[in-house]
Amino acid sequence: MLTATLNNDGYTGNILIEPNRPIDWASNVRFVKVFSLLSLIIGLIFMSHGFLLVLPYSGLEILILTLSLYLVYKHYTICQVIYFTDNSIIIEYGDKHADARLVYQRHWSTFNIENNGNYNIPILSISSKGKSTEIGDFLNYKDKVELIGLVKQLTNEFKNH
Repeated sequence: MLTATLNNDGYTGNILIEPNRPIDWASNVRFVKVFSLLSLIIGLIFMSHGFLLVLPYSGLEILILTLSLYLVYKHYTICQVIYFTDNSIIIEYGDKHADARLVYQRHWSTFNIENNGNYNIPILSISSKGKSTEIGDFLNYKDKVELIGLVKQLTNEFKNH
């Protein structure tokens, strides 16, 4: 998912890049609650018939499900922000705040597009002075093509100013 905020000059601004989240956390919690209630009812029925170990394993199953949903949700909370200024391109990425910040000089940086990525999703990277960084590696095909279009637009506007 892309959110572009461009300034009036056409070549400065920022792009927020986030993965497409399959479900929000409130829906995950709702699903776990319904599943827990159903599992508790089934466990109590089996326990009343003398199968005592069904209820503890049912609780273990809910614990594993909740942990799995949390890990998937946490994986989809990462994001990247690309800032285009007059003199630099700044890439920040992390979970809740910027865990890493990379600064490239705008005049010496080049964007590279490789079309041999997984599932035919192009690979967009920026390189300068021997270091290279992939941008939006978690995006799907449609969002990656949109990102490439935005970067081309910003780069062309910068060259023409």
